[in-house]
Amino acid sequence: MARKGAPMRTGLAAVMALALFAATPARTMGAPQVRVSPGPLSAAHAKLDDLANCGRCHDPARGLAAERCLACHKPIADRIVRRKGVHRGVTDDCRRCHTEHRGVDGDLRRLDRQTFDHAAETGFVLDGQHARSGVTCTSCHKSRSFVDVRSDCGSCHADAHKGTLGRTCTPCHRTTVPFKQTRNDFDHAGARFVLTGAHLVAACEKCHAGGVFRGLKFEDCSGCHKVSHRRSLGPTCGSCHVTERWATAARGFEHAKAGFALAGAHARMACAKCHVAGVRTPLAHDRCAACHADAHRTSVREDCHKCHDEESFRKASFDHGARTGFALAGRHEGLPCRKCHTGLSAPDVPLALKVLDFRGATGRCASCHRDQHKGEFGLVCNACHGPATFKAAGFVHPRSPGFFAGRHQGLACVRCHVRASDPRGARIEPVSGRGQALPPSMACSGCHVDVHFGQVEAPCERCHAVDAAKFAPTRFSHDGGSFRLAGRHASIACAKCHPLQTAVFPAGAGTAMRLRPVARDCRSCHQDPHMGQADPDCARCHTLTSFTLAAYDHSGLDDLFGVATHAHLPCRACHKVETGRFPAGWGTAMRLKVGRTCLECHP
Repeated sequence: MARKGAPMRTGLAAVMALALFAATPARTMGAPQVRVSPGPLSAAHAKLDDLANCGRCHDPARGLAAERCLACHKPIADRIVRRKGVHRGVTDDCRRCHTEHRGVDGDLRRLDRQTFDHAAETGFVLDGQHARSGVTCTSCHKSRSFVDVRSDCGSCHADAHKGTLGRTCTPCHRTTVPFKQTRNDFDHAGARFVLTGAHLVAACEKCHAGGVFRGLKFEDCSGCHKVSHRRSLGPTCGSCHVTERWATAARGFEHAKAGFALAGAHARMACAKCHVAGVRTPLAHDRCAACHADAHRTSVREDCHKCHDEESFRKASFDHGARTGFALAGRHEGLPCRKCHTGLSAPDVPLALKVLDFRGATGRCASCHRDQHKGEFGLVCNACHGPATFKAAGFVHPRSPGFFAGRHQGLACVRCHVRASDPRGARIEPVSGRGQALPPSMACSGCHVDVHFGQVEAPCERCHAVDAAKFAPTRFSHDGGSFRLAGRHASIACAKCHPLQTAVFPAGAGTAMRLRPVARDCRSCHQDPHMGQADPDCARCHTLTSFTLAAYDHSGLDDLFGVATHAHLPCRACHKVETGRFPAGWGTAMRLKVGRTCLECHP
């Protein structure tokens, strides 16, 4: 039993088939043709999607014929005949690869764009910028048909040169770099003008102004460069100039051919320094004054090359000792000439602007140096000073050399040699008529203040020495005094017994180390640890080697305390440290006087 609705659908299909059959005219005897579309055509054939157009492709007797496809697609037919492109090997009909009636969105071209070999199939290699990411088929193939695209550059790219360089771009451009960067990759060696030197780094626009690449004049340099010599040196620039450096290079032009070889500073100078305004006529070069101004104002009669050389005009090889009798040594060596030879210049003129004048210069120190002593020590400076250093560091005093050693050595001269005009100069009396001053006194009190305020009458050098640090009393010895230092006393500092005091001393009131009078008994320096229990004479028990009591002889006091076990006991076994009242007062001390009975110690 048929399902509900099935007879209706079957009948409708039969009616439609009969209608189509009745509407179709007979083409052949006994073989009526019925036109039935299996589905909509693709977008490319959409204009043919009508039953009246079926015969454009379908032959009633043969069906779908390839020649009818090629009648419309003539470029494909031409490629099949010439065996070019993807149709070079086609022998069957078209429907083996191209299937229609699959709908409007159906694709007639079975093309795998990922594996498509563009070079083998089309003869056009995709490389460089054509193969970069982002470039798709539609970047070049704007229409649906791929066969109408030409391989020449102008078919896709606008001609920036507007046909002036022809239609073939590959002599200058390559696909490896963008067209805008061709200037960085272009090999000018293939052009008529080969670039060398500075031309290699010049921008293209410097020569190709306005994008003009043909018809440029490069037979001579004036085609691009301004001729600064006004044609006075001829049109050929290469005889003097080189492309590595457009300014004239010494290695580019052999100046010796002109009769004057350039050396030293001359070789580094610009041509215009001598050849003013492009003058070509030979220049006078027999004397330096032909080009150089006389900086010495005729004070030197000889030519400049007697002292100067071409390496540096500021330096001179003048032998000062042989030529003048005054050899330059020490600090004088290396000084510029104008430091001494500027007699004609005003004092307020800067040194760099002073005129060099070699007339009237003398060898006296005062002609260049200011006399710091104002004539007090004469005009001959080399008695104390030398050219190695103007300080009198190497001067040796002719009298008492030992006095000027140690701490005195290295002192500035003005510490002792004070001018009469100085408030301290009372001890230097000028000698009239000689222009010199008396030497200063060698007594210590002439320079040093008495730090002892008159406590010592002996001269300072008896205790102090000039070679000791801070004039320490290294010569003083207690052996010659009334209190000889021995034992522990010999190693303690002086200030332990001679403290600083502010008091009235023989020379007046002040603060000084107390030298005399100083008490000699032990208790003037040492505190009594026994609180008055013992005799004031500490030497009875203690020694200077060690103030600690090494041993005490109890013999004579009682036989009981000097023999047997008692003789080996430490002092503190019987003499306890107590806090109480002692002869010197209340305090803590070792009790020296103890009982002598046994019961005092043994309960």
